[in-house]
Amino acid sequence: MDVPYYDNPSGSLTVRVELQHPSDVYLVDQANFDARQSGREFRYFGGNYSQSPVTITVNSAGRWYLIVDNGSGESYQYQWSK
Repeated sequence: MDVPYYDNPSGSLTVRVELQHPSDVYLVDQANFDARQSGREFRYFGGNYSQSPVTITVNSAGRWYLIVDNGSGESYQYQWSK
């Protein structure tokens, strides 16, 4: 599965996600993405959402990954903005 990411050089970063079904939506930095991939506890911005659209904003540089888990593998749409 390809996980979308955005390399943010500085300042705030916002992602807007359009969901088809209730989903867990996480925006995580590189260290927390690695932790999640290894099955360890991780920190994230976001949570469980039942309404769409979802908007999450962070104010930190680095690579940010968007993880959307809706349990069904259905697609979703997203857009990054600075």
